[in-house]
Amino acid sequence: MISVIIPTVNQVDLVKQCYQSFIQTVSETPYEIIVVDDGSPKHIQQALLEWANNVSIKCILKPSNSGFSAAVNAGIREAQGQYVLLVNNDIVFHEPGWLGHMIQTIQLTPQIGIVGARLLYSNHTIQHGGVFYSGRGNFDHRYRFLPSNHPPALAVEDVNAVTGALMLIRKELIQNIGMLSEEYYIAYEDIDLCYRAKQYGWRVMYCGTASAVHLEGQTRGTTSANKNPYWRRKEMESKKTFWSKWMGARF
Repeated sequence: MISVIIPTVNQVDLVKQCYQSFIQTVSETPYEIIVVDDGSPKHIQQALLEWANNVSIKCILKPSNSGFSAAVNAGIREAQGQYVLLVNNDIVFHEPGWLGHMIQTIQLTPQIGIVGARLLYSNHTIQHGGVFYSGRGNFDHRYRFLPSNHPPALAVEDVNAVTGALMLIRKELIQNIGMLSEEYYIAYEDIDLCYRAKQYGWRVMYCGTASAVHLEGQTRGTTSANKNPYWRRKEMESKKTFWSKWMGARF
């Protein structure tokens, strides 16, 4: 079984859209869905809970905002599946079979602990094809803005890291290396998880045959112009934390 964890804050409609697209594109794989609200105002939490009860999915309402990692970890603690699937609330699934491709990839060998997917912008250019170090202490996504069918982006291959926006994790890996590090409030927690996995001998894979649309930044913005200064400050804190831990790491 797959445990699908959707962390969210200050959103109801995005979660509903993500859920609807999931159930419309996944039919053969047993799953449970766990929505974790990270301390939204009471009226949002109430609306989310009422909807979740109507569609019979688990909804965890955190009393205060404590960040992405802590929200995901609250879901992981409730997860019953052999695999955990992290799904940002702004992911929209548009192709049947995507989950099957990710499962096939993680089952290629027991050493594969994490699998990421090819994520697209709403105009179907590539948003994520794996994560790489782009210099000056920053990471970026491979193949960004290239056509969705860019041949190298369709590969299934080992990588150093993939985004946590859509990430399949073997439960055994979590039991081995731990959950997402709550040293990171927002950002860099996914790369940290991938680096820790590789440090322990696990493989991290990019599965280009699985794709979804990522409406990037719908919750916290994408640029300095539209991003809440609080989120931006927290991201910079996470960046500092990451490099204090991983400076000089090589895989």
